[in-house]
Amino acid sequence: MESHSSRTRWLHSTECFQYAAFYDARTSANASVRYVSIARRELSATKNLDGAGEWETLTLKDYAQTDDDGHNVISLGISSKTGSIHLGFDQHDNDLNYRVSKPGVATNPHNTTWSSAIFGPVVNVLPGLEGLDLPAHFENVTYPRFLSIPSPTEGSPSANPEADLLLEMRVGRAGLGDDWLYAYVPDEEGESGNWTLIGKYLEGVNNNAYINGLDFDLSRTLHTSWTYRDYINDTGQDVAVEAGPNGPENNHDLAYASSADLGNTWINSWGQIVSVLAEGANKSMGALEGPIDPDSPGITVFSIPKYGGILNQEAQTIDSAGRFHVLNRENTTGIEQWYHYWRTPSPQAFWVRSPLPLNIREDPNNVTGTPTVIGKRGKLVAVSSNSKFNDTALGEEETTYLLAILPSNAPNSTALSILAATSKTPALSAASTSYLAQFTDWSVVWSVANGSSPGTSAAEPLFDRYRLAQDGVLSLFLVSGVSGEDAMQSSAGSGNITVVDLDLSGLFN
Repeated sequence: MESHSSRTRWLHSTECFQYAAFYDARTSANASVRYVSIARRELSATKNLDGAGEWETLTLKDYAQTDDDGHNVISLGISSKTGSIHLGFDQHDNDLNYRVSKPGVATNPHNTTWSSAIFGPVVNVLPGLEGLDLPAHFENVTYPRFLSIPSPTEGSPSANPEADLLLEMRVGRAGLGDDWLYAYVPDEEGESGNWTLIGKYLEGVNNNAYINGLDFDLSRTLHTSWTYRDYINDTGQDVAVEAGPNGPENNHDLAYASSADLGNTWINSWGQIVSVLAEGANKSMGALEGPIDPDSPGITVFSIPKYGGILNQEAQTIDSAGRFHVLNRENTTGIEQWYHYWRTPSPQAFWVRSPLPLNIREDPNNVTGTPTVIGKRGKLVAVSSNSKFNDTALGEEETTYLLAILPSNAPNSTALSILAATSKTPALSAASTSYLAQFTDWSVVWSVANGSSPGTSAAEPLFDRYRLAQDGVLSLFLVSGVSGEDAMQSSAGSGNITVVDLDLSGLFN
C-alpha cells in the first residue's frame, strides 16, 4: 500500500524541512486499521548529507484506513504562500478525503509544535467550492495529486497568478473516468486560501486517461502525457488489485498535451488548440470548448495497441532545455521493454522513441531485462549542468543527465538501479541533426542488490522533486523491507520506509 506511482508526492521539501507521508503500522493494534502519519526533518543548510535532523512524526488517528487496496495512498502538497500542508488520502472510487493544516506550519517550522492538532478535520469537498455539484466533482474520486505552481516570470502567461498549488484527480472508475484540475489561491495576507475550479480537462469515452504525471517547465507551461484504458465491466476485489479483465492489458496509445495558462487552454504537440476550459479564452481562434477527449486531433504521439504492454502511470519529466521525457514500456517487438520517449522543445517539436537496452554490462541487477506488463514502475529525473535554463549563455554547451530510477521487476526482487543517459547540446539548438544520438548512452550510476540494504525497493521508488531543484540532492522514498536506523515503519507487511539521499553534483565533476 505504501509506494505507488499514482502517488507522486510522498516526499516534499520546503524552507529547509522535508516532509514524508505514510501509513504507520505501529499506531494501531489492529492490523486491518492504518492511520495517516506525517514525518518531518530539518535539512542541513550546507547540503551535508549527514547533517539532516531526526525524523519527527505525527499521526492522525481520527480517520481509520481499512480497505486493503493499493490505490488508497496519500498525496501531500504544500502552499508556499500560506505554509499550509494539504493531504488527499484513502481514495479509490469514493468520496473525497481532504484535510489541511493551519497556515504557517511549513513556512515557520521552528515555531510549529509537530502534533495532530495542527490539522483540521477530514472534509469531502474542497474549501471554497461548496456550491459545486458534489457528485460530479467530489464523489468516486481516485488518484489525487498535488503539484506546486511556480511563480509567474516576466513575460510568462499570468493566468491565475496568485495560485500556488494545483490538485488533479480522477472522478469515475477505471475505464469510465474523467480528470479534473483545481487551483489553490491564498488570500492577500497569505493567512488562508480557497480552491477554485479550473475544469475537467481529460474526458473518457468508454475509457479513461491514466496520466504519467504533471510537470511545469521553466516558462510555467504545464505538460502531461497519458495512456488510455478501454472499459470492460468488472466487479469485486479484482478492481482493487488490477487483476482484470479491466486491467493494464486494455491500455493503449501514448498521448500528450500542454497548457501555457494553468490548464485553461490545451494544445497538442504541433501547437494546435485542442481544449478550452476557461469562459471566453481563445474562442476567437475557433477552438472547441470542453475537455480533451480520445478523438481530439493530434494528441496521440505514438500508437500502441491494446495488449501492447504500455503501463498506466509510469513516469515523465522535463529538463532545463525544455525537452519533455516519458518512461513507459511496450512489448510491440515481442519482448516487454522499458522505452524512453522524448519531445524536443517548440516550435520545431518532434518526438523520439527508443527502447532501453535489454542488457547493460555494468548493471549487477540487469533491471532493463526484467520489466513485465504490470511490474513495479520507475521514475525519471533530469539534472543539468546549469541550474536554470535562462542562465545559459548564448551558444554555451549544456550537459543534461537523464536518470531512470528502475526497480527490478524480477519475481520477489527488491533490487534497484539508477541509469543515466546524457545530452550535450547548444542551449538554443536542442533540435539538431544529432538528436538520434541523444540520451542513448545508458550506464549505471548507482545500484543496490536484492535484499542487501535499506536502499532496496520492495515497492515503487519515489523521489522529492523539490529538494532536487533546491540543492541538487536526490532524496529517494523507498519501501525496503529492511530495517535500519533511518527507516520509518510502514503499514503491516509492507516493510520499512527509508529515505536515501544521493548528492548528484558529482555527475558534473
